[in-house]
Amino acid sequence: MPNEPAAHPDQSNLTDRRSEEADRPRDQKARQPKASIRRRILRTSGLLAVIYVIVCVGLVVMETRLLFPGAYFDTSILMDPNRFKPDHPTPGVVETMSYPAVDGADLEGRLLIREDADDVVLFLHGNGIHADEMDDWTRRLSDSWNATVLTAEYRGFQSDGFTPSDTSTIEDAVCAIDALSHTTGTPVSEIMIYGRSLGGGVACGLVAALHERGDSIEALLLDRTFDSAASVGADRFFFLPVRWLMKNQYDSVQALQNYEGALVQIHGVPDRIVPRKNGRALYDSLTLEHSDWIELPDMFHNDRLPTKTLDQAGQKLKALREQAFPATNSPVSEPDAASNADSSSAE
Repeated sequence: MPNEPAAHPDQSNLTDRRSEEADRPRDQKARQPKASIRRRILRTSGLLAVIYVIVCVGLVVMETRLLFPGAYFDTSILMDPNRFKPDHPTPGVVETMSYPAVDGADLEGRLLIREDADDVVLFLHGNGIHADEMDDWTRRLSDSWNATVLTAEYRGFQSDGFTPSDTSTIEDAVCAIDALSHTTGTPVSEIMIYGRSLGGGVACGLVAALHERGDSIEALLLDRTFDSAASVGADRFFFLPVRWLMKNQYDSVQALQNYEGALVQIHGVPDRIVPRKNGRALYDSLTLEHSDWIELPDMFHNDRLPTKTLDQAGQKLKALREQAFPATNSPVSEPDAASNADSSSAE
C-alpha cells in the first residue's frame, strides 16, 4: 500500500496554532477589552481627582476676592448712582469720621449728625461697595429714621493693602460703634445697628462681640442677610466641600444665640445672591419675643429698598425696642462741638 505524503511543516505549524486558539477559553478573549476599559476609567478618575483638588485649592486662594470684592476695586462695580438717592435731601453735611482700628490704622466712616435726632444708627455696608460711595444712603436713612447715622468702613476697603476677614470686619465694627458712642454721647447699647448683605453678617458678629464684653444691643435690623456665609457658598458650589474649606464663615445663627433685643429682618423673594431661604433660616433659628419679618415679592439683592419699606422697618424696630426696653430710650441730644472735633474731620 503506497505511503501517504507527509504534511508540509508550515501547514503543520498553522494547524497547531489554530488548534491552540480554538482551545483558548472564551473568557480570556473577553478579558482584554475589559482591562482596557478599566485602565481608561482609572486614568479619567485620576484626572478628575486632580482637577477637583485644583478647583478646591483655587477656591481657598480666591476666597477673599470672592467674599470681599469691594476691597479690590477703587469704586463699586455694582454702583448705581440712583440706587441710594434720598427722596428729599436731608439737612446737614455728611463728613468723614476718622477713628482707630485695633491695629492703630485709621478707619474713615461717613457721619451725618442730625439735629434733634431721635436715634443714633450704625450702618454696616455689604461687600461690594465703600462707605464713601454711600452718602446718599446715609442721608436717606437719616431722613427716614430721624437719626444720626455713621456708615462705617472696614480695613481693606480704603486702598490700604489690608486683607479683610470675618474677624477683622467685626473688629472694625466694634471700633466704629465705640467711636460713635463717644462722639454722640449715646450708650453703645442704645445705638441701633443696621447691617445689609455681608454687613448683616458683620452686624451679627458685632452683637456677639459686644455681648462678650457685657454690652447688650437693643435694636438690630438685618437687610438681605444670611444664616451663614458658608451656607450660601455651600448651596452655590454644591459640588465642593465649602463648609470645610471656607475660612470666613460669618455664622450669624451662632452669633445671635444670646441676643435678646428687638429684630427686624428684610428680604426679597427673588434674591439670588443671598437666597430668601438663607435669610429665613436665620430668622427661624431665633426665639425672640420682639421680632418681625418683612418680605418683598419683587426685590432682588441689589435693588433699591423702597422708601415705604425703609420707613416701615424703622417704625417697627423702634416699636419693638420700646416693648422690650420700655424705660431706657429717649431722644438723642446733639453732641458738643469739642467731642465731635475729637473723632471726626471734614472730607
